Amino acid sequence: MEINTIHNQFYNILGNYIKARINNSDDASDVLQEVFIKVNEKLGLLTDESKLKNWLFTITKNSIIDYYRKNSHHKKSELTEYLMEELEQETDFETTQGLDCCLKNFIERLPEEYRDIIMDSEIHGIKQKDLTEKYNLAYPSIRSRVQRGRSRLKEMLLDCCSIELDRRGNVMNVTSKRSCRGENC
Repeated sequence: MEINTIHNQFYNILGNYIKARINNSDDASDVLQEVFIKVNEKLGLLTDESKLKNWLFTITKNSIIDYYRKNSHHKKSELTEYLMEELEQETDFETTQGLDCCLKNFIERLPEEYRDIIMDSEIHGIKQKDLTEKYNLAYPSIRSRVQRGRSRLKEMLLDCCSIELDRRGNVMNVTSKRSCRGENC
């Protein structure tokens, strides 16, 4: 796999993951840049492409830990210690792998006016402002369709899936409810 493909596929996902853990947006951008530098340098060491996502999140997690270590100014605050412990305990990045497939199936079931816009904004990571040109709609219309589409998608997911979250809102486990088994995933 080439670095450009990885960058295009994971830039927004990793960026959001980092921003959820580092409040300063400039620092989060710097960490994201460091992640892709490391990925580029070590890409040849990845022998099994099926482990790419887990490998990327491990590099990202370690980069966030490095960030907090560098910025602790030689004295660990309780918050820094807490965040580092939280990150070190995150080990299963494949928890949502099955959800990715399900999510696309649920999106396909959305009404046409929401489906493509949700696919572009949420799956492909295209900014809503950029979608105004593609769909020839005003920005408030795009924003409204994304919000309504997300709301419908959430309803569909909660009707069919039991979703377990950690205290930070990260998905820990997803199980299909009996009434929906095999129907959507």
